[in-house]
Amino acid sequence: MTRWAVLFPLAAALGCSSLDEAEGGVVALELRVPSPATLEVGETLQLSVRPLNSDGDSVAAAVTWLTPGDVVTVDQTGLVTGVAPGTGQVQARVGSLTSGLVSVGVLARADTLIIVGDSIFTVPLGQSVSPALVVRLESFAPVGPVESRPVVYAVVTPVQEVPTRVQLAGGVLVDTLVTAADGTIGTVTLDRVAGVTGPDSAVVEVRATRTRGAAVPGSGQRFIVRFE
Repeated sequence: MTRWAVLFPLAAALGCSSLDEAEGGVVALELRVPSPATLEVGETLQLSVRPLNSDGDSVAAAVTWLTPGDVVTVDQTGLVTGVAPGTGQVQARVGSLTSGLVSVGVLARADTLIIVGDSIFTVPLGQSVSPALVVRLESFAPVGPVESRPVVYAVVTPVQEVPTRVQLAGGVLVDTLVTAADGTIGTVTLDRVAGVTGPDSAVVEVRATRTRGAAVPGSGQRFIVRFE
């Protein structure tokens, strides 16, 4: 569900309530901003504004959208596009009346989820823990690792059963962890549960999503762990 932050910023200039009729009698701007106001490079975020007169009624007035800097761009419908990582600012203007600056956070785009090293492991008899199941999130805009972003690990085979025969480190079947500064997660293992006859093999799936909900390419890849 989309949440909205509604702002009623007045112009900093004195006399904003004395706009002439040619400017429609606008004295305030009701700015609507999705929450959280965060997107990735290349993603978009739709802002909207409602010009108001002194009675609080909507006014049909031409709105101009502005943005300083080069972190985001905004078109004249209020559609914001992330251009570079950082914090962009956007404001609306009607005549001489301008809204306050709205901050929009822009993150590096998560372009690919990669399995680092092997994706198939064998756990010898007498051992119960697999090697680390390592993944990395990378961006092409700008090129480099993507840190502090969630990646989901899920045991998909065997299907959830009682008693559980394998589990991720921490005793769970699904776990969400965030990437380190180098874009990796290297702490996840698959463990054979003590006292229970283990399966011949198990499968762990990894996935990640972008800030607006799209799956990161590479999501759905799987580790296969064989138990001797």
